[in-house]
Formats: sequence, structure tokens, C-alpha cells
Amino acid sequence: MKETLVRFSVAIGGELLRLFDDYRERHRYPNRSEAVRGLMRSALIDEAVCDEETDAMGVVTLIYDHHSSRISKRLTDIQHEHLEMVVTTTHVHLDAARCLEVILLRGKAAAVRNLSDDLIGTKGVETGRLVLAAASAVVDGQGHAHGHGHAHPHPH
Repeated sequence: MKETLVRFSVAIGGELLRLFDDYRERHRYPNRSEAVRGLMRSALIDEAVCDEETDAMGVVTLIYDHHSSRISKRLTDIQHEHLEMVVTTTHVHLDAARCLEVILLRGKAAAVRNLSDDLIGTKGVETGRLVLAAASAVVDGQGHAHGHGHAHPHPH
């Protein structure tokens, strides 16, 4: 069943409107409504993954010098200690010395953050970053918010 769209107005102007329109164009939203919906979804996802018990997906990116003392083995050992959370790993050679490793993790948000911190904090890692997202829909395609304490199916 398709939800009815509700129109509401937002009064903004000046610099905030100019910055918002620039944002909309940079991110290629076709109109302001789509941009507002995108920002709302993003805020709801950010809020959902603040809950330590939320099922989450994490993308960890690491850059390191593979000549650094046993770093590859240390990173592999950490991942082997958490096989239930490691979905996949991709390793790319950036140049003669440096490597990029991308590790996809799945688990409770707190556990994903902890494992990510262990990987990023490994001696020899030059830089690391975690991008965290809710593993299940926070807002489905019908605009219905999830994460409200119970699960239920939706006809689509």
C-alpha cells in the first residue's frame, strides 16, 4: 500500500537557502523535496547507529605501509578473532610500499565500532576511517520509520 505524501512548508531564506540549494545541486537532487527527504533519512540513520544495540554495517578503510613490521599479520589476526563480524576484505596495492585495505563488518553498532577502533589503532596503520550505517532500513521506501521497538512486515 502506497503512503500518501504530506506537503508541509518550511520558511528559510538568505544564506541558509543559498547553501541548501548549492548542496542540492552538488548532490544532484532533482528538487528541494528530494534533498530534504535525503537529509531526513541521513539524520535518522545517524541517530539509529548511535544506539549501541542497532544492527549495523561498517566499512573500515585502512592505509598502511606493508613493510611495517608484521602489520599484515596483525590485521589478519584481529579479523580472525572476529570472524562472525567480518563479511569481506579487499586489499589493493597503492604503490610499491602502501596498501589500502577495505573491511566490511556486520554486527551490533558498539561491536562494529570497537573492532574498527582495534583495526585503525593497529601499529603501522597510517590512516583509517569507519563509515557506519544501519543494517536494516531505518526508513523504508514508503517513508515509514523503523526502529520503533518492534518488527513487522510491510506489503510492497
